[in-house]
Amino acid sequence: MDLNDGGLIPEGVADLVDYVDGITLPPAIKKSLWKAIGDLIAGAVDVPVAYLESKAQQIRMEAQGLAFVTKKSAEAAAQKFGGDGQLVERAVSHFGQKLFKEQVNREKVVAQTIEELKNDPPKQDSTSEIDDDWLSMFSRIAEQKSNQDVQLFLAKILAGEIRKPGSYSPQTIQILSTLSQNVARIFQRFCDVSYSQEIVGFAGLITDPFGQAGNNALSDLGLSYSQLSTLQDAGLIQHDLSAWREIPPVLFTMPFHIGGKTYRLILADQSKQSIMQTPKRLTMLNFTESGEQLRSVLHLGSNVIYETKILEWFQVQFSLIPIDIK
Repeated sequence: MDLNDGGLIPEGVADLVDYVDGITLPPAIKKSLWKAIGDLIAGAVDVPVAYLESKAQQIRMEAQGLAFVTKKSAEAAAQKFGGDGQLVERAVSHFGQKLFKEQVNREKVVAQTIEELKNDPPKQDSTSEIDDDWLSMFSRIAEQKSNQDVQLFLAKILAGEIRKPGSYSPQTIQILSTLSQNVARIFQRFCDVSYSQEIVGFAGLITDPFGQAGNNALSDLGLSYSQLSTLQDAGLIQHDLSAWREIPPVLFTMPFHIGGKTYRLILADQSKQSIMQTPKRLTMLNFTESGEQLRSVLHLGSNVIYETKILEWFQVQFSLIPIDIK
């Protein structure tokens, strides 16, 4: 089965059942995957194997079939309503093309979702199945998105929700569906300098090395006050630009991430050992729940200006120096 032809499932729908069954997935997760395939491709939660097999022939003949349905529908509508046959035919053709495009979009998202699960299979089963209402909402948004980058994000979100239902809120998907390219670029820059560490379970942007974000202190990073306000309005970061969190410096001696890079620091001055356990207030710009969820599906980059500045700041504040960088 070839899923690489523009991301579509097409001729391989007939062996979709065998293909998915060939992926080693825990039972509940595989059931959620089938529910997603049924909703986005077949338009039904329960997907009979016979239906999927018959659908392959339907897609192979889609062009001819669409033309035939359009012609017959137009004839029937013109006859029933006594309208202009050509006008009705154009209307039906428009509607048919719209339906076909939506089906293509949904199938591309499903194809990439399957690949996500195949390439990164869950290590343990889920305790629940993907929610039907969530899936219906997701399907309506996925069918409207033909941009390849957005389709990839949607596929990562769907795969994540299949792995662990409840990971992505409906609001997160709504926000993704309305993001402009400009907002997406600003958000990418923000995420590329954001701090995260599994042990603390949150992500945010440490601003102390630069100063107050509300006074344009992050302008050199492409994150001016105006640009941060744009992210706030989009529901991606919280509105308090001077919020703080207490973090003991010892956490920085464990692996943590700045954007797409992993760091681990070491105490250079042993005389400052005592300050390592004392929580330190760090000023941080915090993600909203939706912002943090969307961050998890981005390919994170890096920013040399930020990295250099924050490593120097760690050295001055805590006598910490990097011992490895990935």
